[in-house]
Amino acid sequence: MTDKRRQERVDVRLNADEVAKLDAVRHGRTRSAAIRALIRDAHGAATGPDPTHEEVLGVLAAMARDGKVAAAVALERALRDREDAGQDDELDRILRGDA
Repeated sequence: MTDKRRQERVDVRLNADEVAKLDAVRHGRTRSAAIRALIRDAHGAATGPDPTHEEVLGVLAAMARDGKVAAAVALERALRDREDAGQDDELDRILRGDA
């Protein structure tokens, strides 16, 4: 059953990898319902509270592990600029895999 208030249509072409990722997050919903939920969630996330310093470091660390150079540089700067950074600081622990 379609929602009569929906008057706009968007056609999107996905590659096989994108379809697999969409199917992995749709949890039994139709693909269109899953995309609508992702849009709603993304809008709510954009208006939510600011992330904490630790959350930002966690995201940057994950991106750096995935090979994102800019994230690695930002993480290194953030960790080196901390007042409590010592010889064996957080960056060293992350790089060793202790984090």
